[in-house]
Amino acid sequence: MALPALSFKEFLTNPIVALLFMCLMAIGYLYIDNRTTLTKQIETLQSEVTKLEKDYKELNDKFIKTLQDVKR
Repeated sequence: MALPALSFKEFLTNPIVALLFMCLMAIGYLYIDNRTTLTKQIETLQSEVTKLEKDYKELNDKFIKTLQDVKR
């Protein structure tokens, strides 16, 4: 589906439609920008969660070992 070709003369003849078209384009841009920003944040946070889970497991193992040593 091809986009309709709009000329400046058509915008001059109907300024309300021109304004609505520009608003629609701006909203589309903001939607795409927001989606890509959120996607990048999710990927970053997922990698941080993975690292924190690894650190937690190591600390938990050390804690268990310390408790076992104290028990003996």
